[in-house]
Amino acid sequence: MEGNVTYEEGDLIEAVFPGLTDVTVGDQLPCLLTIDYESVINFEAVVVAREKNRLFLFHSPTATEFREQRRRYPRFDMDLKGWIQYPSKEPDSLFSVHSQMVDLVNLSLGGLAFRMDKSIPEEQSIIFSAELYGRNRPDGVIKAELKVIHERIEGPHHLFGCTINGINARHFHNLRKYILQRQLEERRRIQV
Repeated sequence: MEGNVTYEEGDLIEAVFPGLTDVTVGDQLPCLLTIDYESVINFEAVVVAREKNRLFLFHSPTATEFREQRRRYPRFDMDLKGWIQYPSKEPDSLFSVHSQMVDLVNLSLGGLAFRMDKSIPEEQSIIFSAELYGRNRPDGVIKAELKVIHERIEGPHHLFGCTINGINARHFHNLRKYILQRQLEERRRIQV
């Protein structure tokens, strides 16, 4: 069956078809995508939602594609508390690790931004953690090593833009699942 792609961002592809037959959520479909009649892309995708003549397909890139195309992933505004930790540089500190609650401002698969009331020492490795769905939901816990790429002062607050340098497989899965759910909800207001 042939259709038109109406949205493609991150792992999510939305396509409209003139008529759909036996396609259900969870089906894995072989897909062929042509962009300019010269390039053809073959891939497998899973149907994650269906709405009348629209299919929402999950197409996960290979590890190489992911590294090369991180910018293709959407960034979502957030209003959530998180925690950062980094080694303390203060000589009179009783603790070797500084921990602080921060406001998570936005989030994507490749990075995030947070806001706090003070600066962070330059060239500092930061560990960020948050619970995306609130407390006591193990499927929403993320913990990642960040690298600050920019800092901006907005009034009394410091805003930090960061890339994710390291994240374990379980937390990456949680983050990926959350991003996909947000994409679907914001795209068509579909609850998964």
